Amino acid sequence: MKAVILAAGAGERLAPITQTLPKALLPIGSETILSRQIRQLAEHGVEDVYVVIGYEGEAIREHLAASNPPCAVHLIENPAFKATSTAYSALLAAEFVSGESFYLLDGDVVADGYVFEKMAALDGNVLLYQEKSISSPEEMKVSRQGDAVFLSKTIDDEHALGEFAGLARVSADASAAFFAALTKVSQDVYYEVALNEIAAEFPFALETLVEGSWIEIDFVTDYLQAVRLFTEKRDAVTPLISEQVLLCPGPVMVSKKVKSALLHADIGHRETEFIEILTRCRAKLNQAYGVTGKDYTNVIITGSGTSANEALLSSYGPGKKLLILSNGEFGNRLIDLARCHELDYTSLEFGWANKIDLAKVEELVATGAYDALMVVHHETSCGMLNPINEIGALMKKHNVDFLVDAVSSIGAEALSVEAANITFCTASANKALASLPGLAFVCGKKSAFQALKGQKARTRYLDLYKHYEFEALSYQTPNTPAVSLFYALEVALDELLQDTVAARMKHYGYLASLVRNRLKKLSLSFVIDEAEMSRVLTTVYYPEDIDVEAFHDWVKQHNYVIYRGKGPFLGKAFQIANIGHVREEHVLSFLDMMERGFKMTATTASVTQ
Repeated sequence: MKAVILAAGAGERLAPITQTLPKALLPIGSETILSRQIRQLAEHGVEDVYVVIGYEGEAIREHLAASNPPCAVHLIENPAFKATSTAYSALLAAEFVSGESFYLLDGDVVADGYVFEKMAALDGNVLLYQEKSISSPEEMKVSRQGDAVFLSKTIDDEHALGEFAGLARVSADASAAFFAALTKVSQDVYYEVALNEIAAEFPFALETLVEGSWIEIDFVTDYLQAVRLFTEKRDAVTPLISEQVLLCPGPVMVSKKVKSALLHADIGHRETEFIEILTRCRAKLNQAYGVTGKDYTNVIITGSGTSANEALLSSYGPGKKLLILSNGEFGNRLIDLARCHELDYTSLEFGWANKIDLAKVEELVATGAYDALMVVHHETSCGMLNPINEIGALMKKHNVDFLVDAVSSIGAEALSVEAANITFCTASANKALASLPGLAFVCGKKSAFQALKGQKARTRYLDLYKHYEFEALSYQTPNTPAVSLFYALEVALDELLQDTVAARMKHYGYLASLVRNRLKKLSLSFVIDEAEMSRVLTTVYYPEDIDVEAFHDWVKQHNYVIYRGKGPFLGKAFQIANIGHVREEHVLSFLDMMERGFKMTATTASVTQ
């Protein structure tokens, strides 16, 4: 088997890194991009690799001469690399591979071994791509026109299946036709134009790649992301930089990789580099929200989770009749936001830590008096998980919009905006997504975002339609964003999606079981039934006869942070959260310390003993 790697470009968007170094020689760990590609191809049966070079070609020659490649490597010179594009570079390989099957690779793609293993198992004509519901203008997108695949950067999100990875297999039957098509197109276009020309006669299958298994390097931000993805190891336990272990429902601890993401190249938020980060984050957020189709999109707001809720209520709420459910502090906060913006709302309050009465909810919405209902998914004032799927089914039945606050549940609990028929869903970065605080999100149906057009929002900064108009339609933000936090968010989302939400849920559930089993062993009582609890928060009554303040002082002195109970549970209960970058070692150490603290802070003892 043969392979062609296109590595002639100057990589001007990576300047100043590429002022004297071709993109293919950028290091990824101990290897260059080119050496890594050649090694991976050789490991999967490729015997001859043809590398088309141009910019700083002599540096590539010297590098290969000194690196002892594991297979035969042949260099093809593109002397016109400044005036031509990938179509012409690919054409130069015709005399070496035309009429034979071969792999075609962009020289700026970094991928893990799984990708090459998958490619080696393929037959016929195949394009590798990643499914995406949100794409940037820079991405080479994949769609279908009839039965044939079609590649272009100008395909809109409604019709795009995802992003082409710059990795293809061309069969012997299609090979000659591909090169014949290249002779007919302009020399300054992409080779994908020729693939489009032959796709009807020589169909290409599409093979999907998983998130985080590959990246194309166009900008400095891409290169930094590649280094993080393919060279840095996850830290087993969060470094205790602050010497505090946060077992509270927010803020949460984050991984070393998330923190290190703040050390990044400075970029302007109106430049292409930020557009790429913004778009990637939005695409990955859709996955975290359980989006599989084309009906939903999202926007990212610089602010806390409350800013997302305020953006939603102040933009969507005017002119609507709202029903807001509450069984704790954060349901009450939604009511307060509606009151602040003088919305037409009815509050249905069940009392702190009480289950939502679905029959009562249906009785009210069945009257036809309400346009929308809003509820908190995870009520962290008591740790109760509210039944959004069941409520969503009722809203669908009665044709009522469904608004959900998922600030502390996204990434920790089963959440699919599609399955729950959610119209808009808010969330934030520094809860179960385990990123840094300061970014919030609103995911919603595209039709619902579009329906906000022309509606006068109550705030300028939190105008939800303006965020949608800028982010989804112009790939920008309406105001200066917290750029550094987007770097951290992308790393946190990569960690979540690589773990998978299901695995993260299992991890959180295991940690919660450690906490709850120990508390039950101590004969302590929970504020709510265990079956109603989330995976990430346990609210438990204090033991009898302890000095509450002394106990919390004891906990803080030992570098743990837990929260006192809120509202009616203040002075009666406390909360242990296992959310964010919390590990088993953290939980077990805390539980041992907690037991000692109970003994040391009993009313007959002194915390200073």
